[in-house]
Amino acid sequence: MRRLFLTIALIFTATVTLFAQEEVKRVAILKTVDEAGNVPLGVKVNLRSTLAYAISHMQGYEAYTRVDLSAIMDEQKFQRTGLVNDSQIKKLGEMTGASYVLVAEAAYYDESHIVVTATIIDVETARIKESSQPEIAPIDPAKMRESCIQIARTLLGKTVNSGNGGGTQRGGSSYAQQGASTLTIRVGNVSFEMIKVEAGSFTMGCTGEQGSECESDESPYHRVTITQAYYIGKFEVTQELYEAVMGVNPSSFKGYDRPVESVSWEDAQEFCAELSRLTGRRFSLPTEAEWEYAARGGNKSSGSKYSGGYSAAAVAWYTDNSGGQTHPVGTKRPNELGIYDMSGNVWEWCQDWYGSYGSSSQTDPTGPYSGSSRVLRGGSWYSNARCCRVANRSYGAPSYRGYYVGFRVVLH
Repeated sequence: MRRLFLTIALIFTATVTLFAQEEVKRVAILKTVDEAGNVPLGVKVNLRSTLAYAISHMQGYEAYTRVDLSAIMDEQKFQRTGLVNDSQIKKLGEMTGASYVLVAEAAYYDESHIVVTATIIDVETARIKESSQPEIAPIDPAKMRESCIQIARTLLGKTVNSGNGGGTQRGGSSYAQQGASTLTIRVGNVSFEMIKVEAGSFTMGCTGEQGSECESDESPYHRVTITQAYYIGKFEVTQELYEAVMGVNPSSFKGYDRPVESVSWEDAQEFCAELSRLTGRRFSLPTEAEWEYAARGGNKSSGSKYSGGYSAAAVAWYTDNSGGQTHPVGTKRPNELGIYDMSGNVWEWCQDWYGSYGSSSQTDPTGPYSGSSRVLRGGSWYSNARCCRVANRSYGAPSYRGYYVGFRVVLH
């Protein structure tokens, strides 16, 4: 499958007017950026214009194309890879009067479709406000419209007029449950998103796409069935969330939107218990099987080597591109379910004791009954690409803390 990546930046301006007694916000759309220089111009223009159409047909918004804003980004040496850091967001907001920055990433899915993922970042707080699920959009302009309308609905959360006299209302706060596939949980003033993983079966361990890089503990591969759906963190637990729950931040690389690290398996257990107490829900670490099933994309898996693709650089922060530190969550490409950083950034604790695989089929496995080490998965900023593969395994003592070790949670 041929995948070409491009970055689209959309700036939500802070122009406030009254129209029909409702605040109308203008959406300024920047030029489509194609770093590789090999995405057909027509595809870029069609996507940009169709997003503009979707936004302009939303209640309370109007689209405004102003391509010369790219000159500001060039002058300030803004990044063009989809990663927009806090200072860039603030500066662009100050220079343009923007309220939000929307970053959209598109990739070829096949000869007639692209995959589009978009994120809105609040300029005032420099925090992610909302992200869309990966949306498969037809390249045909006439058919792309509904996909872009769905993206606009998800990101802006208002009525979209699809042109047939109707519309779909997504009511309530952006922090409410967002349909069956996404759940957002609030703890005090901090919110975090979870992605639903439907029940299904998969082959766990050293499968063919892993090539010759498999380690001995990844074999034998075996069939695993997950009988119940569950929710898993869209992102690794951030420092902001950890501090909101536990009142401390043990991380070495400070940043509210970076993954918490320097936490032991025991620390993660305490976090899950306290989060469960605060919310009245039952949070835990994922089992190793739940972790790998989600990392592979669940029942939407395309059979990739890493979580989200065949290129470690596209989906992971690892030794070749991390600069020796963690990075804000969600700044690399997600996998098929819309889950980020399951390859790289920080190793993630799993619930299981570490042990050898068997060859027989298993249903809802929970690992060995006892052991001396707990499972770690996913690789980290400190790891090579080989360690970031979806089948790779590692382990650590339950009390071990490292500045490349964090976790994410599941909800059953």
